[in-house]
Amino acid sequence: MNYSELLAHRTSILADWADRMPLRDVYIFGDHDGADVGASAKMKIAIEYSSNASDEMIKCWQRENATDFAELKKALGIDTEFFTDQDHDVWASIRDAARTPVMIVRKVRVVRT
Repeated sequence: MNYSELLAHRTSILADWADRMPLRDVYIFGDHDGADVGASAKMKIAIEYSSNASDEMIKCWQRENATDFAELKKALGIDTEFFTDQDHDVWASIRDAARTPVMIVRKVRVVRT
């Protein structure tokens, strides 16, 4: 699988996961030039919470959070680093890049920062 196919596959996995979570928008961000796919690579994921979430979504989120997102990380096959809407230092470049995303799958946008 080439890097573009792998990125599309991981984006779909993340979108399926995000649909069950109390999240408004999810961003995969970074260079996405294929150079960072080595064993030491991390997928950078920024999340914005939704204020409109069901009790079931909140419970799913709590289970995921309690396991440090183990199932998601296993499904993605790569170490992940999460950023929230409170991590102000990453959001300016993400919002700028979101105007021209590399890929969109439902709540998930892949952006080049």
